[in-house]
Amino acid sequence: MNDMTIQAAQTAPEPRDIVFTGRDDAFRDILFKGAPLEIVTFGFYRFWLATRIRQHLWSHTVLDGDAFAYLGTARELLIGFLFAIAILAPIYLASFLLGVEAEREISFASSLIGVAFVAFWQFAIYRARRYRLHRTAWRGLRFNMDGSGVSYALNAMGWGVLMIVTLGLALPWMQAALERYKMQHTYYGDLRGDFVATGDELFKQGWLLWVGAALTATTFFAAPVVDQVTREAGWLLLILPTFAAAIFVYARFKAVQWKWWVEGVRIGDVRATSTLERNALTGNYWTFVGLLFSSGVAALTVGLSIGLMPKIVGIIFGVLIYLALIMQYSILWRTYFVQRVWRIVVNSLTIHDLHSAQEVVMRVDASSPTALGEGFADSLDVVGF
Repeated sequence: MNDMTIQAAQTAPEPRDIVFTGRDDAFRDILFKGAPLEIVTFGFYRFWLATRIRQHLWSHTVLDGDAFAYLGTARELLIGFLFAIAILAPIYLASFLLGVEAEREISFASSLIGVAFVAFWQFAIYRARRYRLHRTAWRGLRFNMDGSGVSYALNAMGWGVLMIVTLGLALPWMQAALERYKMQHTYYGDLRGDFVATGDELFKQGWLLWVGAALTATTFFAAPVVDQVTREAGWLLLILPTFAAAIFVYARFKAVQWKWWVEGVRIGDVRATSTLERNALTGNYWTFVGLLFSSGVAALTVGLSIGLMPKIVGIIFGVLIYLALIMQYSILWRTYFVQRVWRIVVNSLTIHDLHSAQEVVMRVDASSPTALGEGFADSLDVVGF
């Protein structure tokens, strides 16, 4: 019996490490070179910047000694965006004109157009994910995704209604259902994905954060209006601690959500476990807020001195400060909400049963989606990483 136990232990597949090897200074160089180019090109350089960021993140994520690869190009993103704009521009114009006319006949009739755009936004998110997955490869084999963006959008809209009715309490079950749909249409070669985490599990892990968020919102909006005389004082006294509480709740919720998500993902029998702690992202987000606040204070200080300058000079300096703040926000957001979160989450993972992905072959029916879906997403300001 002991020999059998030893033999089973020896033949059991070993967990595999996944690590992020990217350096902060290399990522910072990408941003400091790309953010100014975004400004001077009126935002069009973002396709090249997004591509370079993805190439950096993918190529420095190493699983069992082999790095992932991002195979998309900036040209694909640009063409997809231009096609999307060509399609959406007449729709934007028509919806505006119809909305104005509808409001003359029926109050809030234009809100129906807004609902239609929300549905299209969900469609765009799904199609953009499909494009990014097909441009992702590991050991020379691509991921891919099928399924219907329309079906996903309808599911998301149905859950959105339930979210409104339940004042947000349906969020765990909505996320579980939508992730399950996406993962069940995701493949690595011919190995099919799945999502086994449940809404119950996320709710049990995060219900205290839901309570904290509700209390924070209630305190912030209700307390200052208790007494008309002390309203302004109430806002001043509550805004800072309420803001701090909101950051704390959000950071812990995102950590709980990330751990729940990565441990629920399956690619065939391949699965992951995570050591991510609830406070793993708190310092990261506080650093972002502190640096952004410092930038705002510095800009305000310079702005006050602009009043002493000649009018034309003051306008020029004002525009430059505004552009600098946009660039600073872009750099900080991509650093602390993208690269640092990616590194923290990836380095918390251990991959199990990776041996089941050794004999995978490319799906015969795998399609090659264009970047049109991502173009729709980008044109709706939801371009993601």
